[in-house]
Amino acid sequence: MKNKLHVVISCFLFLLFACTTDSEPEDDPIPPVDDELPIVLPDGFFSEVIASQLDGPTSIEFPPDGSNRLFVNELTTGHIWIFEDGERLEEPFFNLQDFYPDSFPFSGSRGLIGLEFHPDYQNNRWLYITYALPGEEGESGYVARITDENNRSADFTEILSDLPSEQGHQVQNVRFLPDGMLYLSVGDAYRPEMVQEVSAKHGKVLRFTESGDIPADNPFGGDNYVYALGFRNAFDLAFGDNGELLMSDNGDVGMDTFRQVEPGSNHGWPFAEGFHGNPDYSKPLYVWEDAVVPTGLHRYLGNQFPSQYHGALLQVLFGVVSDGPDPIGKRIQIVEKEGSGVNASVSFSDFAVFEFDGKANPIDIAEGPDGSLYVSDYFQGKIFRIFYRGN
Repeated sequence: MKNKLHVVISCFLFLLFACTTDSEPEDDPIPPVDDELPIVLPDGFFSEVIASQLDGPTSIEFPPDGSNRLFVNELTTGHIWIFEDGERLEEPFFNLQDFYPDSFPFSGSRGLIGLEFHPDYQNNRWLYITYALPGEEGESGYVARITDENNRSADFTEILSDLPSEQGHQVQNVRFLPDGMLYLSVGDAYRPEMVQEVSAKHGKVLRFTESGDIPADNPFGGDNYVYALGFRNAFDLAFGDNGELLMSDNGDVGMDTFRQVEPGSNHGWPFAEGFHGNPDYSKPLYVWEDAVVPTGLHRYLGNQFPSQYHGALLQVLFGVVSDGPDPIGKRIQIVEKEGSGVNASVSFSDFAVFEFDGKANPIDIAEGPDGSLYVSDYFQGKIFRIFYRGN
């Protein structure tokens, strides 16, 4: 997005067949693994391509119903594709162009961005998307709810509109947190002077109900969506072990940060950046002084990986937009957090490092029902599966 690209991606599963050569049962054969991919992983982990020829995949998610269906957003086409049993369905699940035909085609970092399933999806079949589109009076951001009816979208309903948005610094991801509310990250739309205005939505985290209403217990009152302020261009959100809200924010010329966000907190942009001594603003838990471009966040809750990975929080670093490896970006890192509250200490360690020759930038991660991790790569238009098999 302008000097940093912020976008997101997706993927799907792989099939095994057991066989025997005589009347005595034998162990299932172990299928071959493509260990030639330039993705550096810990011992015992492997990766493979499970989807390709996608057009700028951004967010990817599996629905919370145990099905082997991977939903993938494409940024500039406005399509959501479903990969079922390793195959892409013939028709897109959803096409944003059906509702905004005058906004397409376009290029750049606007388009279909975030994707989130309702916690009670098995009963209501709801999922939520975020998107930013150009219009006659400039760009605007939106949140909409869709119903899944047998792998086709229905009941498209905008629940928030006219959100600040400008080519990359825009509406980003939306997430349900344990309190049952939706939390939305919104960039500053290149209007930093608006970020400290509590009545504006620039550079904020917004909090609202499943229908887009303002909760009565919001920190700035029952008529204000704002949950926290002072951000430049935060992308994804996740919750910690104790339900705390965690997120990363993209700084100006480096100074990317990892933060814990308390209700009503002010994180200082544009008056404070990185580690600072101003008591009026919340301090980050971690600062990358050089640009790493943090995007997707995910807490691993599966059991396929060794036990030390259960509960691990994973942060995607999109990295710089250039050919070849990035010494600090283009990777997935494990967030190691000790202590609680805003005084917790945080460090990062590499889990998956992309070392492709050309443009290869991971943007989002999702966890499949098989316990594998799925990673979308925006420029390659691919989804990778990372799985554990042991040595």
